[in-house]
Amino acid sequence: MAFVFDPDALLAALPHREVRPFGPGVAFRSTGRRVAPQASALFEDGAYNGFTDRERYRTADLSIWLAKAGSTERPMTCDICSAPADDEHAENYYDLSSWIGMCRRCHRSALHGRFKRPGKWFDLLDQNEVPDGHWARVVSLEPFDLAGLLRDRGWEEPIKADYATAR
Repeated sequence: MAFVFDPDALLAALPHREVRPFGPGVAFRSTGRRVAPQASALFEDGAYNGFTDRERYRTADLSIWLAKAGSTERPMTCDICSAPADDEHAENYYDLSSWIGMCRRCHRSALHGRFKRPGKWFDLLDQNEVPDGHWARVVSLEPFDLAGLLRDRGWEEPIKADYATAR
């Protein structure tokens, strides 16, 4: 049976961590909402899942900032092999609660290499006994514009003000 990618199954399978609002004592510069790209960024340099390179870096910076502000904890272990997590990975850059801890080998080599070497990806998952239904088993094996799908559903790039307590 051929693998059929289901973006809603992926979104449902992503792990969730708590992202708490930061308190009124945390200073931040407020930015307005960013205009979402109108065209697909799927095959642009630095894009992933249709999220532009700039969206990815801004959101990664926000994730790091929220951890420093005490609003969340960065994952400590790789979600695939349980090695120390050097990286955080996002399938959905608009949902900071679904970011995944990964070691560099599983993240940069295997996960991002899965489009060219899906067998290597599945071998890694099998070696580490990753169960059916785990997000890693349901990621797309071909580039997919998840960002476009989410934008069509009303999702937006997060900004710091989204995580501030009411003033």
